[in-house]
Amino acid sequence: MEKELKNLIEQICQYPNPSPERQKALNRLLILIQQLPGLYRSSHQDYPEAYNRTLEWASKNIQKFRPGSAWEKSFVVWINGYLKWRVRDLYISDNKYEESIDKSTTNLEGESITLKDKLPANNLSLLETKIAELQQAKRQRQGDAVRQYIETDPEQKLSSSKPKKYPECNCQILATQLLLTEPPKKISQISEETNISNQTLYSHWKRKCIPLLREIANQFGEE
Repeated sequence: MEKELKNLIEQICQYPNPSPERQKALNRLLILIQQLPGLYRSSHQDYPEAYNRTLEWASKNIQKFRPGSAWEKSFVVWINGYLKWRVRDLYISDNKYEESIDKSTTNLEGESITLKDKLPANNLSLLETKIAELQQAKRQRQGDAVRQYIETDPEQKLSSSKPKKYPECNCQILATQLLLTEPPKKISQISEETNISNQTLYSHWKRKCIPLLREIANQFGEE
């Protein structure tokens, strides 16, 4: 797999973009990614959404990949670095506070442009790196604060939100088991342990718990 991965990435970077040859090699790479050992997985119901976003990102940024001595290992680290944040986005929405060089604006001529369009090419990699570092540090601080809030539930917002007749499966307990335990539990596991239907748990998690967690995360995201 190491040799095949190396050859595919070199082919993609060699062919002009767009071109049928490049797209063919890229399609083969996307299939190979699914088979990579060590690829980050999650029990979240919407994990495929995060995975597909990661594939789109990898397709657009493959030229920026810088392999180490072991191509396969460094590529998995590169992919997982983005994928893990996309999985976290499924639980905690931080998009309101993110600045992105790809965010569109309109110039004086009425044309849609991005911050990237305004910058000299030699400044892009430095700016992208800096933005990534700031976003990662910000997300880490926010994630730590949300984790502590889930554990302590100081205002009892989470523990007071529970399915009818099932106080033992309130949002604090669900968030702890689905987000904080290692490895995270699945809804189906909790359903088996509590004899509460899978649909009841999933519905409460999506309709009540996730909005609560986003609200809490937004409080810590405001600076």
